[in-house]
Amino acid sequence: MLEFLHYHWRLIKVTLLTLGLGWIGLSALWFPPRSDLSPAPRPGFPAPSLTLDTLYEGSLNLEQIHARVIILNFWASWCPPCRAEMPVFEKLSREFNPAEVRFIGINATYQDNISLVSQFIHENRLTFTIALDREGQGSHAYQIQAFPTTFLLDEHKTIRSMFLGGPVPEAWLRAEIHRLLKTSR
Repeated sequence: MLEFLHYHWRLIKVTLLTLGLGWIGLSALWFPPRSDLSPAPRPGFPAPSLTLDTLYEGSLNLEQIHARVIILNFWASWCPPCRAEMPVFEKLSREFNPAEVRFIGINATYQDNISLVSQFIHENRLTFTIALDREGQGSHAYQIQAFPTTFLLDEHKTIRSMFLGGPVPEAWLRAEIHRLLKTSR
């Protein structure tokens, strides 16, 4: 058997190489590139546009928000880490001027119960903007894989930092906000 392999090794290599290249070529024909896919949002890239209804303030369009730092937090009322980090967002939203730092909680309403969301907001006295992702378009645009997920944007709507999972540590969030405030304008 070894003699056969040694004798025919060159033929085996050429055959395998030809089959591999043929498979790659056929795959390109069967699975052409998709134009509907966009790169996952990540630091250094523009934030996807976003227009959602809010719980109390009408409609929210990300392009119309003018703040030096924008925090987008994707969350759900049934998510324990989401619930645990909300007091941090509320505390910091009260500390910073909304013209400088804007907090927006984006509830995964398509996976949540609006009455439980309202109850949670009322019980926790949340005063920052809560947007409702009723159809999942925001979660789809930001390719949310887990709750909570937090994005920090600069004044140009460029993603500067993100935190997957939670709860977000207050010290980290505060440090990131200060870092972004120092680098803007």
